[in-house]
Amino acid sequence: MKKLRAFLLLLILSIAGLGLYVRRELEVAGTPAEGLIIEIPHGLGAREIVGLLKQKKVIQNSNVAFAYILYRGTRNKLQAGEYSFEHPETIPEVVHRIANGLVYLHKFTVPEGLTVDATGQKWEEQGFGPAPEFKKAAANAVDLVRPFDGSAISVEGYLFPETYSFPAHTIPRQAIETMIARFRQMAGKLQQAVSEDKWPLNLHDTVILASLIETEAAQPEERPIVASVYLNRLNRHVLLQCDPTVIYALSQADRYTGKLTFADLRFKSPYNTYVTPGLPPSAIASPGYASLLAAIQPADTKYLYFVRTVEARHNFSETLAAHNRAVAAYRKLKKAS
Repeated sequence: MKKLRAFLLLLILSIAGLGLYVRRELEVAGTPAEGLIIEIPHGLGAREIVGLLKQKKVIQNSNVAFAYILYRGTRNKLQAGEYSFEHPETIPEVVHRIANGLVYLHKFTVPEGLTVDATGQKWEEQGFGPAPEFKKAAANAVDLVRPFDGSAISVEGYLFPETYSFPAHTIPRQAIETMIARFRQMAGKLQQAVSEDKWPLNLHDTVILASLIETEAAQPEERPIVASVYLNRLNRHVLLQCDPTVIYALSQADRYTGKLTFADLRFKSPYNTYVTPGLPPSAIASPGYASLLAAIQPADTKYLYFVRTVEARHNFSETLAAHNRAVAAYRKLKKAS
């Protein structure tokens, strides 16, 4: 009986000691290299994952980590992906992150005024994948726009410019869905700012007009004035004569050389607003919120013309005679400079 008591006492002490050991080990933080990012491949088992974490010094004790995973019931919940370990973490913290798929997110920055093709180039430049794959996915994604713009012929203008956060191996379609969803949020914000029944144009044409504003306005405060010029010309059935539409038309035909000529202004295309009346059939770039807002809140002016000045601004005119004088003054200053 004494031997049994001694054995039970020893067993209890051993279990208690083991418990204290495990508890202490769970609180020991790893010592990963600064800025360490680990990719856990698909198909890797729990024991292999803790082995990888131990190898990279994210955890100190792989046996305790594995036991903790079994105890928490997360053995089959560990998710593949990239994980960033910027500072030491305990085993429970590390396991929680991987079990919940809190992967490292890469920034994808899209400036205002980019075309779909240029956005594809950014996709490649920022390390997400080949530009042609992005462009192909965009060409097949008009179904994402049609539910709220039945007149859409492409996603041009609807890839909202912003900085996004995507996990590694995000496919272009997923990114495009996120960008269009963000556009819809901004459209909702526009409707809160100005009731849609008071917009000068419907949503489809608003996006097109906003893309013209985005590519033409030299200064932020000029956007509502540029919007007023185009709306005044539309109302008077005057050709818009927007240079960026010519550039877009030529680029779509792979004929843009980097500089517009008088011959280019006669290039036949539904996007060339020097020869085709009204707005182009789609946007020519992705407008930001400020340009979208200017399209629904234009300035109240009688301007019909504008020309850029050497100070990177625009000179606005109501008459052709005044515009011609402004153009002559601009050419004189440009030649002098």
